[in-house]
Amino acid sequence: MRSADREKAVELRIKQQLGYGMIAKQLNVPKSTLSYWLKDLPLSSGRVLELRREAWGRGEASRELFRQTMRKKKSLREDKIYAEQKSKLGKLSRQSLFVAGLMLYAAEGSKQNDYTIALANTDFRMIKFFIWWLEEFFDIPRAKMRAQLHLYESMNIDGECKYWRQELALKKSQFYKNQVRKLRPSSFTYSGSYRHGTCQIYVHGYEKKIKLMLSIRAFFDTHKVLRA
Repeated sequence: MRSADREKAVELRIKQQLGYGMIAKQLNVPKSTLSYWLKDLPLSSGRVLELRREAWGRGEASRELFRQTMRKKKSLREDKIYAEQKSKLGKLSRQSLFVAGLMLYAAEGSKQNDYTIALANTDFRMIKFFIWWLEEFFDIPRAKMRAQLHLYESMNIDGECKYWRQELALKKSQFYKNQVRKLRPSSFTYSGSYRHGTCQIYVHGYEKKIKLMLSIRAFFDTHKVLRA
């Protein structure tokens, strides 16, 4: 099962510090797949040297050293791009931030009814921005917002609840009952520390929802050049 192979590959990389070649042999998994699974788990320089000293590992050490060099080059390129974009985005106007929130809701927000603003995401930064945006542009107090978590049974439920409360600065009383789903055999286990389920933020009220949806419509009607 692919999810089990992935977990085993991560375990071999972290606990035994094995190179791609050895992991591929043990699990019968292509190195291209391992490269994707383990891209955030490079071997340390010291471990690469250990592999180099070992007769069986000379070829593997060479490949790991090459990957390490390419990662460094990639990191330098990305750091430069990030710095350039951060400098540009630091000059955003208030109007640009307003439009950013409109586009976020246009793409991810619920349009089911005229009474509830609802937006869900796995990235706390998206939810955090949207909460700030509602406060800033729609005068909605944070205390009137509600949230609900969609989690998996293999997660540390209490830990994830605490994580979202802290990141979003919301009280426990502002969260609805969690929706906890069972895992199918083919599902990923969500055991990674970077996975915290999905959080959905709610604000109830006709006037605010209509203002939001009409603002989105007004944007697209005004900027007709964006139409196909």
